[in-house]
Amino acid sequence: MKMENSKSNIINNNNVINNNINNNVINTNNVINNYSLSTINPYLKSDNFKDKHVIITGSAGAIGSSVLIKLLQCGSKVVAFYHKTIPNSSQIIPYINNKSIIFIQLDFEKVSLKITEKFKEAITFLGGILDILIFCHGKYFKGDFRTVRTLDLDQNYKINVRANFHFLSLAVPFLKMTKGNVVMLSAMESKIVENGNFLHALAKSMINSLIQNSALELASFGIRINGVAPSFVESDFRNKSLTDNMARIYLQQMKGYHLLNKQFQTPDEIANIIIFLASKEAEFMTGEIIYIDSGYELNHDTSFMQKHKIPNQNKDNNKDNNKNNQYYGSNIINNNK
Repeated sequence: MKMENSKSNIINNNNVINNNINNNVINTNNVINNYSLSTINPYLKSDNFKDKHVIITGSAGAIGSSVLIKLLQCGSKVVAFYHKTIPNSSQIIPYINNKSIIFIQLDFEKVSLKITEKFKEAITFLGGILDILIFCHGKYFKGDFRTVRTLDLDQNYKINVRANFHFLSLAVPFLKMTKGNVVMLSAMESKIVENGNFLHALAKSMINSLIQNSALELASFGIRINGVAPSFVESDFRNKSLTDNMARIYLQQMKGYHLLNKQFQTPDEIANIIIFLASKEAEFMTGEIIYIDSGYELNHDTSFMQKHKIPNQNKDNNKDNNKNNQYYGSNIINNNK
C-alpha cells in the first residue's frame, strides 16, 4: 500500500513538474516573441504608441530616422518631415505600403507661409488628431563671437529656434484636444561654455528656454513639453564640416572627455530617451531637459579647446584667421564672407 502511494506521489509530482516546465516554455516563448520591442526599449509598448498620431521633423537625420523606425514598429501613424532626402531604410518601406506614414519635404529657412501650408497637409493626413510632436531637425553653424556674421545669426535663429516656435504654435490647438506631448532636441552646448560654439550654444539655449516656458504655460491644458540634450553623437552632423583628417584627430580627442567607455552616444541611444519622454511612463515630466553626455560635463573645462590644437588646413586665410583656425569651432572652414 505504501509502495502504491509512493508511486502515485511520484506520478503526481512528475505531472506538476511537466506542467510547470511546459508553462515556463510557453512564457519564455512569449518573452522571446516580444524581445525585439521590450529589449530595445522597455517604453516601446503597444499601449504607449499604437494608433498614436505623430509628427516628427528631421526624420532623415541619424537620430530622427531612429525615432521614426521605433514609432512605426509600435503602430503609430506618422507624418515625417525631411529637408532634402527621404529617410532611406528597408525597415520603413512596409509602413509606406500600408499607409502608416507620409513624408513631407520642408525647408525651415523658407517663409512662414510655407510652414503653415505643410503643417495643414500633415494634420489633414492625421485626421485632425495629434498626440505627439517630436523635433529632430537642426543645422550646425560654425563660428565664434568674433567671426560670426549677422546673416549666420539670422539663419541660425530661423532654422533652429523660430521654426520650432512656429510649428509648436500651430500644433497647440490639436495637442490640447489629446493632452499630447512634445519632445525637442537640444544640445549639451546649451549648458557648458566652449570656444567656437557661440552660434550653436546660443540656439540651443533658446530652445531650452522655449521648452521650459512653453511647458509652464501649456501645463494647464495637459500638454507636456520636454527636451533631450546630447553631447557628441556618432554621425553627428557638425562633423561634416571637417575634413577626414581633421575629424579623426578632433573626434579622438573629444572621446577622451567622455568618461563612460571613452565613446560617443549612438543615435539609437538618444532616440531611446526621446521615446521615453514621449511615452506614458513620463506622464509626470514636463519642462525637463535630459542631458546625455557620458560624463562629458564632469570632465570638461572652458580651456580644453586650447589644449587640443588641430593643424590649420586653410593656407589662404589671413593671419588673424590662421590664429583662430588652430582650434575646432573657431572658423576652421571659413564662413564665406
